[in-house]
Amino acid sequence: MDIERAMRRVRLHDLQTLVAVVQAGGMRKASQAMHLSQSAVSRVIGELEDTLGLRLLERGPKGIEPTPFGEALVRRSKAVFDEMQGALRELDHLADPSGGEVRLGCMETLHAGLVSATMEAVLRKHPRMRFVLESGQSPDLINHFLMERMVSFVVARPYKLPLPPGIDGEPLFHDHMRVVVGHAGPFAKRRRIELDELVDAHWILSRNEVMPETPLPEALAARGLAMPQRVIHSGSLMARYSLLDTGRFVTMVPHSLLPFGRHREMFKVLPIALPPWRTPTMILTLRGRTLGPAAQLFLSVLRELAQPLCLPPRSQ
Repeated sequence: MDIERAMRRVRLHDLQTLVAVVQAGGMRKASQAMHLSQSAVSRVIGELEDTLGLRLLERGPKGIEPTPFGEALVRRSKAVFDEMQGALRELDHLADPSGGEVRLGCMETLHAGLVSATMEAVLRKHPRMRFVLESGQSPDLINHFLMERMVSFVVARPYKLPLPPGIDGEPLFHDHMRVVVGHAGPFAKRRRIELDELVDAHWILSRNEVMPETPLPEALAARGLAMPQRVIHSGSLMARYSLLDTGRFVTMVPHSLLPFGRHREMFKVLPIALPPWRTPTMILTLRGRTLGPAAQLFLSVLRELAQPLCLPPRSQ
């Protein structure tokens, strides 16, 4: 391949077209998404293959699929687009220091607590700042939103360490889970209660909260107890609040949620100690990716607000 010639002839639009075809799985769908004719899309792909001297696409059982050469070019093209968008956002920030855009992902409990508090603090000083926030559980945030460069960084607690290749993590704090019930529940008035008494209750737990070597299974195993059998599996904070209102359920919330907003009013924290998460809550970024000024400003405020969370939670 004549790399110098390819550098002169390959356009950003050519790479965007290739990515669109791969994501759509076909020329027709890609042409519709890009508001171009199918012949125009086909011509761009043909010229790109001629310039590189490589076959980039082939027809597979599910439609048009990238060859190994196409996969490599699509992966690198996404990085090019990400750097270009980052450069434009940085120029926007330099032109208007009180503006700028931050694209991030976080777990729902962090969204409701630390991350929302950070956004509010940043907006007090920079009211024209813009935020794009994706919420989900850590595998989805890391493997989809971060790896696909849909966000600049993620604030989450990974399921396990080490992190996937190419991901850097900056630890913030080790979260502690607090066992909580609704104010109308039979356990809410108890001054003393043991974990043993809750095993047969109805629980609401996310998929990561029932995995081995996590706080609740560890605490139960230390007492020779099995995991609760009556469990609703959900990571939704609002679903937990709604079900707790019935007085029939037990769940857990992280102590990092409690200092922010009016969350304590939604439930009663029981005097039950659980071990902390082994894996810390972290700021996760792609290795080698440069964050713009707006993202760096946001993270500086986030780190400051997270400092008190490094301390063990006070007893209730």
